[in-house]
Amino acid sequence: MKTAHILAVIVVCSVLAAADDKLPPKVVRVMGVSEVKVVPDRAMLEIGVEKQSATASLAKGSADATARRILASLRQNGIDDKDIQTTYLSLQPQFDYRKGMKISYFVANQTMTVILRDLQKLDLVLDSLIKVGGNQINSIQYETSDLRKYRDEARDLAVKAAHEKAEALAHALGQQIGKASAIEEVPESTYFSGGYLSNVSFESDKGRAPRGPSTAAGQKAISASIIVSFDLD
Repeated sequence: MKTAHILAVIVVCSVLAAADDKLPPKVVRVMGVSEVKVVPDRAMLEIGVEKQSATASLAKGSADATARRILASLRQNGIDDKDIQTTYLSLQPQFDYRKGMKISYFVANQTMTVILRDLQKLDLVLDSLIKVGGNQINSIQYETSDLRKYRDEARDLAVKAAHEKAEALAHALGQQIGKASAIEEVPESTYFSGGYLSNVSFESDKGRAPRGPSTAAGQKAISASIIVSFDLD
Protein backbone atom coordinates (compact mmCIF):
# COMPACT_ATOMS: atom_id res chain seq x y z
CA MET A 1 0.00 0.00 0.00
CA LYS A 2 2.87 2.37 0.85
CA THR A 3 4.36 1.83 -2.62
CA ALA A 4 1.04 2.70 -4.25
CA HIS A 5 0.77 5.85 -2.14
CA ILE A 6 4.27 7.01 -3.17
CA LEU A 7 3.46 6.41 -6.83
CA ALA A 8 0.28 8.45 -6.49
CA VAL A 9 2.22 11.36 -4.99
CA ILE A 10 4.76 11.22 -7.82
CA VAL A 11 1.99 11.23 -10.42
CA VAL A 12 0.28 14.25 -8.81
CA CYS A 13 3.56 16.15 -8.63
CA SER A 14 4.27 15.38 -12.31
CA VAL A 15 0.82 16.69 -13.34
CA LEU A 16 1.31 19.89 -11.33
CA ALA A 17 4.73 20.41 -12.88
CA ALA A 18 3.29 19.94 -16.36
CA ALA A 19 0.51 22.42 -15.56
CA ASP A 20 3.09 24.98 -14.43
CA ASP A 21 4.96 24.55 -17.73
CA LYS A 22 1.79 25.41 -19.68
CA LEU A 23 1.03 28.62 -17.79
CA PRO A 24 0.88 31.57 -20.23
CA PRO A 25 3.84 33.93 -20.11
CA LYS A 26 3.31 37.24 -18.35
CA VAL A 27 3.42 39.62 -21.30
CA VAL A 28 1.55 42.58 -22.75
CA ARG A 29 0.99 42.39 -26.51
CA VAL A 30 0.27 45.63 -28.35
CA MET A 31 0.09 47.01 -31.88
CA GLY A 32 1.84 50.22 -32.87
CA VAL A 33 0.61 52.08 -35.94
CA SER A 34 2.10 55.12 -37.65
CA GLU A 35 1.64 57.09 -40.84
CA VAL A 36 4.07 59.40 -42.60
CA LYS A 37 2.76 61.98 -45.08
CA VAL A 38 5.01 62.60 -48.08
CA VAL A 39 4.70 65.00 -51.01
CA PRO A 40 5.13 62.86 -54.17
CA ASP A 41 8.00 63.71 -56.50
CA ARG A 42 7.08 61.57 -59.50
CA ALA A 43 4.05 60.11 -61.25
CA MET A 44 3.25 56.92 -63.11
CA LEU A 45 0.97 57.56 -66.09
CA GLU A 46 -0.96 55.03 -68.12
CA ILE A 47 -1.61 56.63 -71.49
CA GLY A 48 -2.39 55.39 -74.97
CA VAL A 49 -4.39 55.45 -78.13
CA GLU A 50 -7.50 53.73 -79.42
CA LYS A 51 -8.43 53.68 -83.11
CA GLN A 52 -11.20 51.99 -85.06
CA SER A 53 -11.57 51.20 -88.73
CA ALA A 54 -13.45 48.96 -91.11
CA THR A 55 -10.45 46.63 -91.50
CA ALA A 56 -7.99 45.19 -89.00
CA SER A 57 -4.94 46.44 -90.90
CA LEU A 58 -6.23 50.02 -91.08
CA ALA A 59 -7.15 50.08 -87.38
CA LYS A 60 -3.78 48.71 -86.29
CA GLY A 61 -1.86 50.89 -88.75
CA SER A 62 -3.56 54.01 -87.43
CA ALA A 63 -2.91 53.06 -83.79
CA ASP A 64 0.73 52.19 -84.55
CA ALA A 65 1.32 55.53 -86.26
CA THR A 66 -0.10 57.43 -83.30
CA ALA A 67 1.90 55.31 -80.84
CA ARG A 68 5.09 56.24 -82.69
CA ARG A 69 4.21 59.92 -82.42
CA ILE A 70 3.48 59.50 -78.70
CA LEU A 71 6.87 57.87 -78.15
CA ALA A 72 8.62 60.65 -80.05
CA SER A 73 6.74 63.27 -78.05
CA LEU A 74 7.67 61.67 -74.74
CA ARG A 75 11.34 61.61 -75.70
CA GLN A 76 11.20 65.25 -76.81
CA ASN A 77 9.90 66.09 -73.34
CA GLY A 78 13.01 64.55 -71.77
CA ILE A 79 11.57 61.20 -70.71
CA ASP A 80 14.15 58.41 -70.87
CA ASP A 81 13.42 55.18 -72.75
CA LYS A 82 13.80 53.17 -69.53
CA ASP A 83 10.79 55.05 -68.12
CA ILE A 84 8.50 54.11 -71.03
CA GLN A 85 6.96 50.66 -71.42
CA THR A 86 4.22 49.31 -73.69
CA THR A 87 1.92 47.45 -71.32
CA TYR A 88 -1.14 46.66 -73.43
CA LEU A 89 -1.70 45.87 -77.10
CA SER A 90 -5.05 44.82 -78.51
CA LEU A 91 -6.84 44.37 -81.83
CA GLN A 92 -10.44 43.23 -81.54
CA PRO A 93 -13.36 42.88 -83.97
CA GLN A 94 -16.64 44.50 -82.99
CA PHE A 95 -19.76 42.56 -83.99
CA ASP A 96 -23.24 43.70 -84.94
CA TYR A 97 -25.45 41.10 -83.28
CA ARG A 98 -28.49 42.42 -85.12
CA LYS A 99 -26.95 41.29 -88.40
CA GLY A 100 -26.06 37.74 -87.46
CA MET A 101 -22.67 38.31 -85.79
CA LYS A 102 -21.37 40.34 -88.72
CA ILE A 103 -18.17 42.28 -88.05
CA SER A 104 -18.91 46.01 -88.04
CA TYR A 105 -15.39 47.32 -87.48
CA PHE A 106 -12.10 46.67 -85.70
CA VAL A 107 -10.67 48.42 -82.63
CA ALA A 108 -6.91 48.72 -82.07
CA ASN A 109 -5.59 49.81 -78.70
CA GLN A 110 -2.09 50.50 -77.37
CA THR A 111 -1.30 51.51 -73.79
CA MET A 112 2.01 52.73 -72.35
CA THR A 113 3.14 53.16 -68.76
CA VAL A 114 5.30 56.22 -68.29
CA ILE A 115 7.28 57.28 -65.21
CA LEU A 116 7.41 61.06 -65.05
CA ARG A 117 10.20 62.20 -62.73
CA ASP A 118 9.48 65.92 -63.07
CA LEU A 119 5.93 66.68 -61.97
CA GLN A 120 6.16 70.20 -63.36
CA LYS A 121 6.07 68.65 -66.83
CA LEU A 122 2.85 66.71 -66.21
CA ASP A 123 0.45 69.06 -67.98
CA LEU A 124 2.93 69.57 -70.82
CA VAL A 125 3.27 65.82 -71.36
CA LEU A 126 -0.51 65.31 -71.36
CA ASP A 127 -1.06 68.20 -73.77
CA SER A 128 1.63 66.79 -76.07
CA LEU A 129 -0.06 63.40 -75.95
CA ILE A 130 -3.32 64.90 -77.20
CA LYS A 131 -1.63 66.96 -79.91
CA VAL A 132 -0.03 63.89 -81.50
CA GLY A 133 -3.30 61.93 -81.51
CA GLY A 134 -3.33 60.10 -78.19
CA ASN A 135 -6.86 59.85 -76.81
CA GLN A 136 -6.59 57.81 -73.60
CA ILE A 137 -5.36 58.62 -70.11
CA ASN A 138 -6.26 55.60 -68.02
CA SER A 139 -4.63 56.48 -64.69
CA ILE A 140 -2.26 58.72 -62.80
CA GLN A 141 -0.52 57.31 -59.73
CA TYR A 142 1.65 59.56 -57.60
CA GLU A 143 4.79 58.10 -55.99
CA THR A 144 7.88 59.02 -54.01
CA SER A 145 11.33 58.06 -55.24
CA ASP A 146 12.65 57.67 -51.67
CA LEU A 147 10.07 55.15 -50.51
CA ARG A 148 12.57 53.07 -48.48
CA LYS A 149 13.53 56.08 -46.34
CA TYR A 150 9.95 56.91 -45.44
CA ARG A 151 8.99 53.28 -44.81
CA ASP A 152 11.87 53.01 -42.33
CA GLU A 153 10.71 56.22 -40.68
CA ALA A 154 7.13 54.96 -40.41
CA ARG A 155 8.35 51.64 -38.98
CA ASP A 156 10.45 53.39 -36.30
CA LEU A 157 7.48 55.53 -35.30
CA ALA A 158 5.26 52.43 -35.11
CA VAL A 159 7.72 50.72 -32.74
CA LYS A 160 7.80 53.83 -30.57
CA ALA A 161 3.99 53.94 -30.51
CA ALA A 162 3.85 50.27 -29.46
CA HIS A 163 6.31 50.88 -26.63
CA GLU A 164 4.34 53.87 -25.34
CA LYS A 165 1.07 51.95 -25.50
CA ALA A 166 2.53 48.97 -23.60
CA GLU A 167 3.89 51.29 -20.90
CA ALA A 168 0.48 52.94 -20.50
CA LEU A 169 -1.34 49.61 -20.21
CA ALA A 170 1.14 48.22 -17.69
CA HIS A 171 1.03 51.44 -15.65
CA ALA A 172 -2.75 51.20 -15.44
CA LEU A 173 -2.26 47.79 -13.78
CA GLY A 174 0.42 49.06 -11.43
CA GLN A 175 3.15 47.19 -13.29
CA GLN A 176 6.07 47.89 -15.58
CA ILE A 177 7.21 46.42 -18.86
CA GLY A 178 10.51 44.67 -19.41
CA LYS A 179 12.30 43.68 -22.58
CA ALA A 180 10.47 42.90 -25.80
CA SER A 181 10.03 39.15 -26.20
CA ALA A 182 8.61 39.19 -29.73
CA ILE A 183 8.09 41.66 -32.55
CA GLU A 184 6.22 41.28 -35.83
CA GLU A 185 5.53 43.63 -38.71
CA VAL A 186 2.02 43.54 -40.14
CA PRO A 187 2.15 43.37 -43.98
CA GLU A 188 1.05 46.60 -45.58
CA SER A 189 -2.16 46.47 -47.56
CA THR A 190 -1.64 46.95 -51.28
CA TYR A 191 -3.57 49.91 -52.49
CA PHE A 192 -3.01 52.83 -54.80
CA SER A 193 -2.96 56.35 -53.57
CA GLY A 194 -3.23 59.21 -55.99
CA GLY A 195 -5.36 60.64 -58.72
CA TYR A 196 -7.10 58.53 -61.33
CA LEU A 197 -8.72 59.18 -64.66
CA SER A 198 -10.18 55.86 -65.73
CA ASN A 199 -10.91 54.97 -69.36
CA VAL A 200 -11.35 58.58 -70.41
CA SER A 201 -10.93 59.80 -73.98
CA PHE A 202 -9.69 63.33 -74.67
CA GLU A 203 -9.89 65.67 -77.62
CA SER A 204 -7.71 68.71 -78.26
CA ASP A 205 -9.16 72.12 -77.42
CA LYS A 206 -6.96 74.74 -79.07
CA GLY A 207 -9.17 77.62 -78.00
CA ARG A 208 -8.75 77.01 -74.28
CA ALA A 209 -6.78 79.66 -72.42
CA PRO A 210 -4.04 78.60 -69.96
CA ARG A 211 -5.31 78.39 -66.38
CA GLY A 212 -2.29 77.01 -64.56
CA PRO A 213 -1.79 73.38 -63.51
CA SER A 214 -4.79 71.10 -64.00
CA THR A 215 -3.54 68.35 -61.66
CA ALA A 216 -2.57 68.19 -57.98
CA ALA A 217 -0.22 65.65 -56.40
CA GLY A 218 -1.36 66.21 -52.81
CA GLN A 219 0.27 63.91 -50.27
CA LYS A 220 0.97 60.19 -50.18
CA ALA A 221 0.48 58.28 -46.92
CA ILE A 222 3.12 55.68 -46.03
CA SER A 223 2.06 53.58 -43.06
CA ALA A 224 3.52 50.85 -40.85
CA SER A 225 2.03 48.51 -38.24
CA ILE A 226 4.06 46.60 -35.64
CA ILE A 227 2.95 44.00 -33.08
CA VAL A 228 5.23 43.74 -30.03
CA SER A 229 5.10 41.54 -26.93
CA PHE A 230 6.76 42.98 -23.79
CA ASP A 231 7.52 41.07 -20.60
CA LEU A 232 5.56 42.24 -17.55
CA ASP A 233 7.71 42.85 -14.48
